[in-house]
Amino acid sequence: MIKPKIITTVAQPLLVRPHPFRTEGPKGYSLRLAEANWIPLREVDALGIVFEAEILMVHGLLPNSSLDPDLHTKIRNINTLLTHYPRIWNHQSSRFCPMCLAEDAYWRTGWELLFYDACPQHGVWLIDQCSSCGEEVSWNRQSLVRCQCGSDLRAEKANACPENVRRLSILMENKLHSSNDQKFSIPFEKTNLEQTQRLIRYFGTYMDAEAERNPLKIQRAGSMVNSWAVTSLAAEVVFNWPTAFQESLQKIQSSSEDADSRRLNCVFGRAYHYLYRGLQEAAFHPVRQAFEEWLSSSWRGGLAKRNRRLAILLLAKATWIPATLARDTLGISNQRLLMLIREGVIEGEIHFSRAGSKFVMVRRDQLDLARDAVQGFIDMKTAGGALGLTKKRMRQILRYLFPEARKTGNAASMPWSVPRSAVESLLATTTGLGKVSIPDEGCVSIGHILRYWAWTADEIVSLIRAACSKEVAVINLLDGNAGVSGWIFHETTLKAWKAKSTMGYGTWLSVTQMAKILSIKQQVAYDLVKGHFINGETLHKQPKGGIRVSRVEVESFKQKYIFCTEIAQQLGVSPRKARSVLAGFYIHPISGPGIDNARQLLYFRNDELEYAIQDFVSEKDQEFRLI
Repeated sequence: MIKPKIITTVAQPLLVRPHPFRTEGPKGYSLRLAEANWIPLREVDALGIVFEAEILMVHGLLPNSSLDPDLHTKIRNINTLLTHYPRIWNHQSSRFCPMCLAEDAYWRTGWELLFYDACPQHGVWLIDQCSSCGEEVSWNRQSLVRCQCGSDLRAEKANACPENVRRLSILMENKLHSSNDQKFSIPFEKTNLEQTQRLIRYFGTYMDAEAERNPLKIQRAGSMVNSWAVTSLAAEVVFNWPTAFQESLQKIQSSSEDADSRRLNCVFGRAYHYLYRGLQEAAFHPVRQAFEEWLSSSWRGGLAKRNRRLAILLLAKATWIPATLARDTLGISNQRLLMLIREGVIEGEIHFSRAGSKFVMVRRDQLDLARDAVQGFIDMKTAGGALGLTKKRMRQILRYLFPEARKTGNAASMPWSVPRSAVESLLATTTGLGKVSIPDEGCVSIGHILRYWAWTADEIVSLIRAACSKEVAVINLLDGNAGVSGWIFHETTLKAWKAKSTMGYGTWLSVTQMAKILSIKQQVAYDLVKGHFINGETLHKQPKGGIRVSRVEVESFKQKYIFCTEIAQQLGVSPRKARSVLAGFYIHPISGPGIDNARQLLYFRNDELEYAIQDFVSEKDQEFRLI
């Protein structure tokens, strides 16, 4: 049996031995070395030539370290990066700047780095695709300055890149050749080249609100068609730090407004986890700090104390806090908190999940304002105790005496709250009056009236308000009776005041009494209240409802408005003619038939109207004299 002949190939020694340049990349140097010796690139690898100072010296490709120590230092630095951080290198795509290549035909180190997408010197995008053949420029080509199709790479047309992308390439080149005393800006102050690339990848992928679920896994990241979008976004974030970073976080939060995803995990996903797992070294502390500062000021979701990744101090200074914490801080119910949000006392956001559950967040910095609003109100029982009124009586007169009173929630069973200032203002009416143990003869207290006189709740409230306005004098206070129940009046004064009120001369008027004072029909009076020309108070628990009007409101109405019938009397014409005359002066009614379906025409009482009436009357008198 004849054994096959085994042929072995022995690597031939190099005939041309060019030294590497200080800024030349390892892959580019191997290609230049292969071209100089007219051998394929793979033959360089077969000879065992790698970008390492000792090996290059063995092959005669590097001078002695004493002759050029700086070159040896740079070779060792690049070899360390090749050995320990192989993922930072872009040896799949062959990138270049045609302008640099035309100036000096060697491959720059930065061109072989991932996310090094622009030329720092000329401010143009790097190129990795031949315009002649349309293919990506391959490392396995015969000439350094020519594509595998033979076209000259130096003739390629370069396009200008954004300034921040150029600055990003300068940053990476400085990191590549940096010395220990070189200063960098935040967030790259303490990062090495590999950590810098991790940040670029993180900013350029996760800061996109429309990013995929795991955008860090970029297919063919070395290709310009995939890389430029990452570096463009990362450059804007980096060189507008931390504003652009926090604005990006805000956009991500705004794109996830569903209450079902109001958690850090759901809103930010792996962008949040990677910040504390993939970027956990001390060099990334400024990034985590900027994220936590944004959380404390703008995050509108929940922060749980069991989240050990976030500092406890962050929970104490977060701007947006959940409703449970706000309720505990203010000591109020959930219904009361929702009411404060609806009234604008405190800024809050209410979200509903798909299942119908409610999720509420409020601003922490407005809790002090809310606390003042809460403390400014007292419940009905406390207010009744201060006024000396029973709970039953307080319930009857509450809405009459304190129109500002309101329920602390939507449910019918929720308690009433009364402004503390209104109660204190009411009690301040009798400050300085003396106290007596027994009322004088012919005098009576409000407590006695409530117990023995058949006065309605409306009449009691009218008496209290008349006392506050000094219409009825309180002569002294009954010792042992709290609040208004101890106010003492002359009995004859009370009877005269009640009779006056019944006849329509009191503080409060019924709609019928108001109609008589204004000399209008009752339905017209109701139209005025309905149209809010006169403010009326609804009387609760009346069989058919009821409205009362303050005499002050009626007097104010007479000062602001005038009926067309009164204008017609002054003009000496019919109401219809009066409307036509005023229309000639471009004065039109604000209420009446054809406007708001009211029964009587109403005008503003102003100077224009007075001038129109005077002009018409003067012109009419002149015509009469001519006759």
